[in-house]
Amino acid sequence: MGPTRVTPLTDIQSELASAEIKAALSGKKCWYAFSSFGSTVGLDLGRKVLRPRPLRNREHKPEYRKYEGERHLILWCSWRLERSGLPIISSDGTEPQCQEHLQVLVGRMVRQVEISPSWDLRLVFSGDVALIAFPDHVGQAAGFDGNWELWTPEQAYLVGTDLECKVIDRQNRVLAPIARQDRWVVRRPRAERTSR
Repeated sequence: MGPTRVTPLTDIQSELASAEIKAALSGKKCWYAFSSFGSTVGLDLGRKVLRPRPLRNREHKPEYRKYEGERHLILWCSWRLERSGLPIISSDGTEPQCQEHLQVLVGRMVRQVEISPSWDLRLVFSGDVALIAFPDHVGQAAGFDGNWELWTPEQAYLVGTDLECKVIDRQNRVLAPIARQDRWVVRRPRAERTSR
């Protein structure tokens, strides 16, 4: 029997975050899809949750200004929309084209979620429609400070330019997993952890 391999904490965090993202999106129906700022994609999935304050942006439909999705996915990186493995449109399309074609997702349920080790995200919806995100904002010289993010009622999963997933709570505090409990807690600064 060989030496025991110790799994680094970052790998454990990545595995847990990936599993939670898959669980959070699987089986959720998309009820709103939009494109903005050129090629940014926003999807709202799951039940509709009343916003604390309605949005003022008249670019969105009244329903979306009043409600947000139980799950809110934002893609800042390159992406492609496919049907039966054939491309429909990508992040290279114009904003009106992207907006129009993304509507194919509305009313469809997420049937499968795949996440690669480099945080490529592939969502397969009912009707064999797939949305694939390719994190291409990498390193310190990246044009954006992130690639994609998923917001849930409790926390958010942010895939950054280091191609790692940071988990934060709704107050923007970084979270870390509790060993063997499959839940997250606010990460204390290193000085605070060593003084105890």
